[in-house]
Amino acid sequence: MSEKGLILHRAFDKEFNFESYGVRVRIESDSQELLDEARRTVIAGLFDRAEFIERGNTACDHVFGMSFDGEHYLLYKNGEQISYGMSYKLFFKSLNSRLRIEVAEYAESKVFLHAGVVGWNGRAILLPAKSFQGKSTLTLELVKIGAEYYSDEYAVLDERGYVHAFPRKVSMRYFGATREKEVSVEEIGGVYGIKPLPVGLVLLTGFQKGAVWDPQVLSPGNGIIEIIQHTIPIRRNSEFVLKVLDLVARRAIIVKSPRGDVKKFAKFLLKFFDNHNNLVKMT
Repeated sequence: MSEKGLILHRAFDKEFNFESYGVRVRIESDSQELLDEARRTVIAGLFDRAEFIERGNTACDHVFGMSFDGEHYLLYKNGEQISYGMSYKLFFKSLNSRLRIEVAEYAESKVFLHAGVVGWNGRAILLPAKSFQGKSTLTLELVKIGAEYYSDEYAVLDERGYVHAFPRKVSMRYFGATREKEVSVEEIGGVYGIKPLPVGLVLLTGFQKGAVWDPQVLSPGNGIIEIIQHTIPIRRNSEFVLKVLDLVARRAIIVKSPRGDVKKFAKFLLKFFDNHNNLVKMT
């Protein structure tokens, strides 16, 4: 098996192309079975945000190749081997993640944040956080009690600072967060958000056992410093990213505090947000 990182010139004779948020991607393989599973992976990972393009003279700057050497599943990016593994399931889980990150990094006129997002009374609540901080758990609990589901993974912001839905099946962790299963929003009694929304609240939080809610309201400048840690394309397009984040920070309340039990906190958070909006209207 070739060493990771070696530039290879494989002759993949099967392919499909798709475009998502202006990013054109080609998936290649010498196996129709792998290619068919890759297509299902694109549909699951990007939902209706991926448009498949007929084969032809389609220019793609982002090319992923796949093969199986009899023992390992191999993944290539632009001709370079970037990973391999023995598990079919884990291989495509990794491909799913890599494709979404590729789109998030290079999306045209959009800024992607690692964040859960819900809609509430015409405004969006953003929950930026790294993995295993309870982002998805809080997002889903808010949806269960009436908020609209926009995403449990990415907040997609346009040039106005409005957030767009990034719908897909929801990843739910169980057995102490060591396993995951995917469910639809309808299965948990929720509804999908559709209309782009202005951001009303950015909550920087994570679960801490016994935590006491002690909200620190951040200034727009300090808020941007906190939010930028969760931004995908900051190095590639920093000027545009900072312009969008400035719009968000100046319109939304940005709050930082640890949280406790998700069921109690979700209800409290929506009341906190409503009370803040009512105070703003009165001033």
